[in-house]
Amino acid sequence: MADVNAFTFTGRLGQDAKVKTLPSGKVLMECSVANNTGYGDYKKTNWLKVKMWGDRVKNIAQIFVKGALVGGVGRVTTESWEGRDGETHTDMVVDVQDFQLLAGTGKQYAMNPVEPEHSEEDVVF
Repeated sequence: MADVNAFTFTGRLGQDAKVKTLPSGKVLMECSVANNTGYGDYKKTNWLKVKMWGDRVKNIAQIFVKGALVGGVGRVTTESWEGRDGETHTDMVVDVQDFQLLAGTGKQYAMNPVEPEHSEEDVVF
């Protein structure tokens, strides 16, 4: 029997989501999420590398922009890579099955300024 590997998180996007199509034809969306824990002297930020697969990411990637509050559920894995310093680094990666925009930044939607109906001279005190 396999162990349970389920990870639920919330956080803010550190960059706009990037979508790419792999040579195999699979579509991948990648982004980084800042997940804050603790408070005061105990506050810590964990950076999660988030991946989502499938054609649906083409339609949703444009709303996942830097600063947006997101939440997700997925499976945790790790990826190791060698940096320019010659050291081996490890990233926590979440392959999400469910990824939601919880609060936007305003950049996702066109903002149309509203002209006031009255000028300041029209107001009588």
